[in-house]
Order: sequence, then C-alpha cells, then structure tokens
Amino acid sequence: MEEVKLLLIRSSPFAMSCALALRQKGIKFEEVHENSLPPKTDRLLRSNPVYKQVPVLIHNGKPVSQSLVILEYIEEAWPPSDTTPSLLPGSAYDRSLSRFWADFINKKFIETGLKLMKRFGEEHATARKEIVEQFITMEEGMRAIGSEGPYFLGDKMSLADVALVPLVPWLPSFEALGEFKFPAPEQCGRMHKWLDAMRELPNVVASVPPADWLLQYTATLREFIAEHYPGGA
Repeated sequence: MEEVKLLLIRSSPFAMSCALALRQKGIKFEEVHENSLPPKTDRLLRSNPVYKQVPVLIHNGKPVSQSLVILEYIEEAWPPSDTTPSLLPGSAYDRSLSRFWADFINKKFIETGLKLMKRFGEEHATARKEIVEQFITMEEGMRAIGSEGPYFLGDKMSLADVALVPLVPWLPSFEALGEFKFPAPEQCGRMHKWLDAMRELPNVVASVPPADWLLQYTATLREFIAEHYPGGA
C-alpha cells in the first residue's frame, strides 16, 4: 500500500494547490500539519533541508518539495488513465500554456499577494498596485486562449487552475490586507466565472480553508509581523 503524506500549513496557498492536485487524482493522503510560526519541526527540516518550508510531499518515504515540482511529480507518479484525470492538456502547446500560467501564478501573483501581509511602506504599496495588474493580466490571458471556461484553459482542470485555486479563500484577505477591491465582473468576467466555478467543486472545498477563517488569521499574522519584524518578514 502506498504511503502518501503532505506536510502543510493550513494557510499556505502552495500547500492548497498540492492538496487539490492529489484529490483530483483520487489519491488518498495524510495531511500533516506543521507549525505556522517558529520553531520548525525536525520532520520538516529533515524532509526539506534546503528551503525548510512547506509544502512537502512524502511518497513512500521519499520527500518532494517546492509546489510546482510537487505538482509535476503528482502528474508523473499517478499518470492519466481511465480513472485518473490528467493535470495537463493533450497538446504540447496547451501543456506549455498550462505550465506558463502556473509559473506566473506561483512566482508572481501569489508571491505579490503574500507581500500584502508581510511587507510595509513602499513595498506594500507596490504590491497593492501590482496584484491588481496581475489579476487583469490573467483575465486577458484567459480571453486570449479563447475558451469560455469555466477553467483557465477551457473545459478541463489543468496545472494553471490548481496553482490559482488558493485565490478562492485568499481573495478577501488580499483585499483587506491591501485595502483595495479586485476588478468587478464587468471588467474581469472570465476571472469571476472561474472563481464561481471553483467555489462549487467538492475537491476545492476540501483543499482550502474557509475564507472567513483565513481573513482573521492573516490579519492577526500581519499584526504579529508588524510587532516583531517591523521591516517586513
């Protein structure tokens, strides 16, 4: 029998993506919750001695770290079959699009959003501006692909959706932390259609925390950072 564990922190957007990928594949796994504040556990430090952070996937005793690497590993370790869906589209070009947008979401959009919680002053103001621009960029990207959705690339979930799904619970927190509002459906209809579709999926609901819990958690954590790390975390 396979042993599959996911080391995570409940609020981690990157861990949410990995949990969703496993559920989409139909893989049974154990959620192992790590400390959200120091100290880091010996288990985490042994499993990810380089980055020392979640998420970490442990498959039959072997650790895999970094969320995009984990997502690719999940796709390869449990390849598509009649009962196991693919996280990548059929054509080489569409696979490249899926990977491109997953990379943009992870390294640009999500990281910018986290700066709203961790940074202050000019860095915070810059993040506030950039995250709205990136939201619009994704709207334009979906429109350029030319599909009606509801997923990022069309009618099937891909890595791009899995990477972006943390926005479902994080959206109210980003807005509150940055004191702004994302563009309305009239301006970004495809993004809001995507959000509405994701909120209804059982695997998404199981993989992300409630938005109201996250809103309170991020506000408290920002206060902690301001008190203990006034220069930003």
